[in-house]
Amino acid sequence: MAITTPLEAEPKISRTVMVVDADVLSRMAIADYLRHCGYHVVEGSSAEDVEAVFSTEREIDVMLIDMTLSGTQDGFALASKVRAEHPDIVVILTSTAAKQAEKAGELCDDGPQVKPYNHAELERRIRLLRERRRQEPTSTRPFS
Repeated sequence: MAITTPLEAEPKISRTVMVVDADVLSRMAIADYLRHCGYHVVEGSSAEDVEAVFSTEREIDVMLIDMTLSGTQDGFALASKVRAEHPDIVVILTSTAAKQAEKAGELCDDGPQVKPYNHAELERRIRLLRERRRQEPTSTRPFS
């Protein structure tokens, strides 16, 4: 698979994406692509991994969460918790199953992302969602 770079670069600001997916190959592929695009990427496979990252107080801008996680919480529960406790984080839920992806639309920004990823399209969505979030007043954000 050829790696391409985005057509327009985002201003140099903190841009950290956490990719949470129990499927190590999917997680590595999208994480490597996002790093190539200039993002700082943190990887995890479960809600417990997310809690560990939050305990370090590392700033996360975007969370890409697969709906079928291992551990104590599935992706839906994790997305709900992140949205409630960290309303400034853009949440994108992913799935290989269309039915799950449809249900995810109400828990994430700009609808669900279905696997397999179109890497360039996903990176473009991350940039657009982050820009929209920066321009949006805090009081209009979901779960705030």
